[in-house]
Amino acid sequence: MRSESPARRAQPTRRRRAPGGDPIPVPDAVELSAAENADLCSGCVKCCTYITVEIDAPRAAWEYDQWIWALHHRGVRLYVERPERWSLHFDTRCTQLGPQGRCRIHGRHPMMCREYDPRSCERRLPLADIRAWFDTPGRFERWVRAERPGHWVRLVAWRRARAARPRRPVSAARASASTPRAD
Repeated sequence: MRSESPARRAQPTRRRRAPGGDPIPVPDAVELSAAENADLCSGCVKCCTYITVEIDAPRAAWEYDQWIWALHHRGVRLYVERPERWSLHFDTRCTQLGPQGRCRIHGRHPMMCREYDPRSCERRLPLADIRAWFDTPGRFERWVRAERPGHWVRLVAWRRARAARPRRPVSAARASASTPRAD
């Protein structure tokens, strides 16, 4: 079991409602000085190397197909937390992160960075209750097939129906616009 710091234990708590309606204790943030904040982040730049965006859970076949398509791209991942919350994760380093791991625009950096509490960093605390993590389309498809069999059946049927449709001819203007230039 992980031990808590005295500062974390001493924090007053308030209650908020979980999506299911159960009250969850939420510690009130204790202000950190710049030195304390820097010390907690010492040697780590993890939060500056990715972006995570919460998305709607896929329900329709085309939505599953959209996320399968996204997972074919380098640096894109998808995960599901309990209770069901879906997030799209992009491995991408902040352009303002200097070679020594220092922010080049500190003091002018976005509010998202300023409000980040390093005490909640995954380096120190376990991540939320992650139910599934997908870094390849194959893993995602296997999960859908096993965990969402009805959705899988609809996805396969949708793909078959789309593949059976006659393709529209591509106009010359559209074809030239989609052809990469050699310059």
